[in-house]
Amino acid sequence: MKVSKIILDKILTDNEFSLGLAEIFKIKQISVELLARRNSGKLTQYQAVMYYKKKGFTEDQIFEKETA
Repeated sequence: MKVSKIILDKILTDNEFSLGLAEIFKIKQISVELLARRNSGKLTQYQAVMYYKKKGFTEDQIFEKETA
């Protein structure tokens, strides 16, 4: 499962959003941006998903739709 383009774009364009995510992961902000560029599975970890929800995103907005 991967995060949606909405979340990836938010990480890459919103400084405060990516900084908050970096604090959660305890890594540098540039590392979070690199995770977003390659759509890393780490962005779907529980604490990250809770952060997205805290910022007002729904699960439908967070996760990429799976195609059969």
